[in-house]
Amino acid sequence: MNLLLQRLHNQYVTGTPLEKAEDVVRWLCAVQSQDFAGAKWSVGQRARRSTDAAIDRAFAVGAILRTHVLRPTWHFVTPADIRWMLELTAPHVHALNAHSSPARSSRPAYVEHASSPEVTGWPTS
Repeated sequence: MNLLLQRLHNQYVTGTPLEKAEDVVRWLCAVQSQDFAGAKWSVGQRARRSTDAAIDRAFAVGAILRTHVLRPTWHFVTPADIRWMLELTAPHVHALNAHSSPARSSRPAYVEHASSPEVTGWPTS
């Protein structure tokens, strides 16, 4: 199989689609979603049980999340992946934000408190 066909197959553009929107996002690790409608369409092309309403529901219930995980643009990720991705990419994203807007280079104390394990209920390890 040539490289182009293999890539289309591995990204579920061709072949048997995945079941749900969250399965697509999990498989791809992150889906660029700066254009929300375009991102939903992209996810929908790869999932068998995917309608516009189904993807909206997955987003509304938190099965897929939208965050600035890879750079200061929006991406869909799964709840299972968001923590390690944010820990991995936060220094780079914060550096990019600091460069583009010096006023945003430091996080106020209330942001630190709001993301602490005591407030979020997230495990510390």
